[in-house]
Amino acid sequence: MSPLVMLGRLLLAALCSGLIGYERETAQKSAGLRTHTLVGVGSAIFSIGSIIGFDGPDESRIAAQIVTGIGFLGAGAIFREGSFVTGLTTAAGLWVAASIGLAAGSGTYWLAIIGTAVTLGTLYGLRAVDASIRRRKARIRSRLEVQIDDVTKLEALLKFIRRVDPEVEQLDFKRMDDGSAVLVVSCEEKDIAMMSELLASHRIVTQVQELSPLYWSHGPDEPAP
Repeated sequence: MSPLVMLGRLLLAALCSGLIGYERETAQKSAGLRTHTLVGVGSAIFSIGSIIGFDGPDESRIAAQIVTGIGFLGAGAIFREGSFVTGLTTAAGLWVAASIGLAAGSGTYWLAIIGTAVTLGTLYGLRAVDASIRRRKARIRSRLEVQIDDVTKLEALLKFIRRVDPEVEQLDFKRMDDGSAVLVVSCEEKDIAMMSELLASHRIVTQVQELSPLYWSHGPDEPAP
C-alpha cells in the first residue's frame, strides 16, 4: 500500500468522524470534535496496520479488539445522577466513529461516507423530531425547577417524588460547583400546585419554581432564543 493511499484513508477517516464530533461539539457534549476525530483516525491506523502487517485471522482480530476498546471509552462518556442518565448518544457516536474509521482504513470508502451521512441524518434529523415530541408533551404537562442544597441526597428526593406521584418525570439535572444541584421535573398540570408545595416543604429543597412553556419548546441541545 502506497503512502498516498494510506494518507487518503486517514484523511477520510478524520473528515467523516470529525463531522460526527462537530455535531456533538455544538451540542456541548463531553466528547466532541477532537475526541471523535482521534477515535476515527486511530481506528483507521489499526485497520491499515492490520492489513499491512498481518495475514489471515489476525486482521479481523485486531478490528474486534478496536470495538472492545471503544466500548470502554464510550462508557466514560455516560453519566448517571439518580434516575437521570446522560451521554448515551455521545457514547454511541464514539462507537460509530470507530466503525467509520475501520471502514475508511480498510478501503471501503463508500461504506464510510454513507455511514457518516446516515449518522448525521440521525443526529440532526431526530433532534428535530425529539424537540417536536417535547413541544407536544409541554402542552399537557407542567415543569418545575427544583433547587437542592446537597446533591448527595438527590436519590432520597427522587424516592420521595415517586412516592407522591409515580407519573412525575425527571427531565433534566445539573450539578453545581458548590455541591448543590438543579433538578427539572414534569407533572400533570392539575397536580402542579400540590407538587410544588410538597417539594418546597422537603428539607433539602431550597427553591421551587414553575418553568414557562418556552423552556421546553426547545430540545436539550437547542438554546432558547
